[in-house]
Amino acid sequence: MSADPSGEGWQWTLIQTDPCPQCGQHPAAHPPSDLGRLALSGAADWRAFLAAADPVYLRTNPRPDVWSPLQYGAHSRDMLQVFGDRILLAVAEDDPVVPWFDPGPEAWAAFNRLDPAELAGGIDVAARRLATILDERAPSDWARTARRDGLDRFTVAGLACFAVHEVHHHLRDADGSL
Repeated sequence: MSADPSGEGWQWTLIQTDPCPQCGQHPAAHPPSDLGRLALSGAADWRAFLAAADPVYLRTNPRPDVWSPLQYGAHSRDMLQVFGDRILLAVAEDDPVVPWFDPGPEAWAAFNRLDPAELAGGIDVAARRLATILDERAPSDWARTARRDGLDRFTVAGLACFAVHEVHHHLRDADGSL
């Protein structure tokens, strides 16, 4: 499949195997056992960004259809948690179905009221938890599967790739480098 370099029209599930056409990250090029380290590195990058960025900038939506940096950060924190949960579920059950994740409009509005330092701490906690979950995986766990909405199939390794990519990619969205 040929992908638009902007990422529009790209099937994001391909991050399980392919590099992102927009940010260039290729988590699947790493052994699954290294992905926890990448999550921790991404959390450290978020901490540095949130500490250095202007507080007004952090709460600003550049366009109505674009999240603010705090919203990207909260989404990244939540994705680390959600994908950790999904990995545990895929290891415990045979090919479970998981829903699309969307916290709803009230949560998105509340994300802009978060304290940046507290958000950075939340991203750290979620990344450490994911790293621990990944460190505890047996070699046979990486190929176990889960399906999002019953359609998109992910391996445990693919779920880990997706989580790591969310943290990296959305930091690039937040800092304006994409």
